[in-house]
Amino acid sequence: MEVDNQFERENAGEIGMIPAREIREKSRSNGVPESTIERDYAQNWLLGLLFTRGTRLVLKGGTGIRKTYIPNYSFSDDLDFSLLDDIDLDTMKDFILETVENTREDSGIDFHDEITLSENVNGYEVNVYFRLLRTTGSPIGIKLDLTKPDMEKLVLSPQKREVIHPYSDDCKFEVFVYLLEEIMAEKIRSLFERTRPRDLYDVWFFKDKLEKDVVIKIFSEKCKFKGLKPDINSIRRRGDDFRNAWENSLGHQLKSLPDFSNTFNAVLKWLKRFI
Repeated sequence: MEVDNQFERENAGEIGMIPAREIREKSRSNGVPESTIERDYAQNWLLGLLFTRGTRLVLKGGTGIRKTYIPNYSFSDDLDFSLLDDIDLDTMKDFILETVENTREDSGIDFHDEITLSENVNGYEVNVYFRLLRTTGSPIGIKLDLTKPDMEKLVLSPQKREVIHPYSDDCKFEVFVYLLEEIMAEKIRSLFERTRPRDLYDVWFFKDKLEKDVVIKIFSEKCKFKGLKPDINSIRRRGDDFRNAWENSLGHQLKSLPDFSNTFNAVLKWLKRFI
């Protein structure tokens, strides 16, 4: 798989933050809290600058869908990546701090120098913080999950796509991102590995929109890589856990949250066709 190691940075010129009224209008029209819009806006700048530092990474997950494929898809709190190169903890810290500084300078967003960074079995978890509308209270956080190369298998070559930026300032970047079929395959596998309503929602949304045979082939390869034997009953047994977290997890990301029971049952029925 060939991925260009050189990411060309777009010169946006003299850029300032969007006006507060734009954030409030977006909040009203999308039916989500202002903090959701603030995070979405700041994510775009941070995301773009992450791909100008020479570190090879690929955007994935639900954020990849919203940021590069579907403009009005559900909002997301996190940015998820697969790393293409091994990076040690100190190098990762320097990479994130430099990116935060450059994002602050280019966007005008008040990103803080203080970050949290931890290494886990899969890779790294990073939290960065910023302020836009609020000058008091806790800052808004953006979590980054970065998976190490030996902890995930990329089946399809990632695609280079422009970041969708539905705001009035000039934020133009290109990023490498999973193809939708691979995002969907990982989402299906995640249903058997963890209990996150966002995975359930994403699978429900795309279950009839992508080429099923392609998705299932990728899913099978990813299960084999992880040594996972999918069991639908494991999802069914966690139904109440999904239900209990449904509104709290997704209510601030969607204007209209679909009914949990209908969503859960539709996904189980779809999965039973091939598992």
